[in-house]
Amino acid sequence: MENQSMNEMEKGYNKQLEKDFIEMLKGKIKKLSKDELRECITNFLRENCICTLATCSNNIPRSTIVRYRSKDLTIYVLTEGGGKIKNIRENPKVSASICGEYSGFQSVKGLQVWGKAEIIDPKDTEKYAETRKILNPEDREDLKNAGINNIPDMYIIKIDIERARYLNFPEGILNQVLTVN
Repeated sequence: MENQSMNEMEKGYNKQLEKDFIEMLKGKIKKLSKDELRECITNFLRENCICTLATCSNNIPRSTIVRYRSKDLTIYVLTEGGGKIKNIRENPKVSASICGEYSGFQSVKGLQVWGKAEIIDPKDTEKYAETRKILNPEDREDLKNAGINNIPDMYIIKIDIERARYLNFPEGILNQVLTVN
């Protein structure tokens, strides 16, 4: 879908969402400045650790649930390889979705991001070591609880976010878009 038609579709959807939010939920819409939105998105990324990563190659889409860490507006994924690595090597444009805890319609919080992915190979020792420090897989409680103490070197997917759309019903933030230059 072209950017222009996607933007038009989003505008129509957002207009209806705002109307429904005000009329049905009696909510108050909150408009954030670019800096406030960036801070909300950065915090949301930091507070969560699971996303659905979407890649595409040869017009065949693939989405994979992965665990991530973030630093500012960059997402890092430690992975053994597979289809997502193959797809990213052929097409580095990716998308990811993250949802907050759900306890009913009025609790909805979510983030959609689009960006460019880079594969960091363990053979690129300096860059790999630097990036692995950010991921710090040795600090993951889920792996410790499973008795996994020595995490092998695997690929790291680094995603630089170029565009993000944030939704936070409890705060009245409805699909506000941040474009990263």
